[in-house]
Amino acid sequence: MLKKLSEKWTNLWMPSAEVVEEEELTKKKAQLEIKRDRKYESRWVWYHTLLAAELAMANLLLIWIAINTL
Repeated sequence: MLKKLSEKWTNLWMPSAEVVEEEELTKKKAQLEIKRDRKYESRWVWYHTLLAAELAMANLLLIWIAINTL
């Protein structure tokens, strides 16, 4: 009886190896998701920066055309 109580107490307060492994796996998955999100965000910023530059060039070209046709 005392042995069972001791095992339950140990399992309650001391995480087993399986729990530790599961926690490590979830931490690794979370780190991978963060890296993937950062990569996506940086690509998103560069893509939209290029779009903004292209739009600015198109506007300048249209302004130049409008001025030259007057």
